[in-house]
Amino acid sequence: MKSFRFTLEAVRTLRQRQEQVAMEQYAQALAFRQQAYDRLETVQQELNAGFRDLRARLAKGCAASEAAHAGDYHKSLARRRDEFTLALGAAERRVNAALQTMLATRQQRELVDKYFDKQKSRHQRDQARGEQKIMDDLAGRRGNSILAWNPSEMPS
Repeated sequence: MKSFRFTLEAVRTLRQRQEQVAMEQYAQALAFRQQAYDRLETVQQELNAGFRDLRARLAKGCAASEAAHAGDYHKSLARRRDEFTLALGAAERRVNAALQTMLATRQQRELVDKYFDKQKSRHQRDQARGEQKIMDDLAGRRGNSILAWNPSEMPS
């Protein structure tokens, strides 16, 4: 019998490749978002530690120049925190876009897979029908040869 050959195999391969690329881009976006979150978390911890340090210095009494220096450092940390917050927002949008792309490519691949399954089922049904026809033909020939034999016509 004829073996199954999917007519859209090239499309199926392309859709699988596109889905794989989309999944990799989604994974990269997730990693980038985690890095942005980690940077924001680190600067927030530094900012909190800076506040505690500044309060402790002010409570003990320190020079105005020291307090001004600590205040400037705090402001620079606050600016970095704001920058990292914006970067985290951009990373989150990138993750959402990559997720939507990945879901769309998965849906496209699933459509081709569904068509593959239908085409393969149709091939298997046709193949089973062909095999059944052969079996019926063989059974018909055997039946005809048995019916065709008549013992009374045998030569004596």
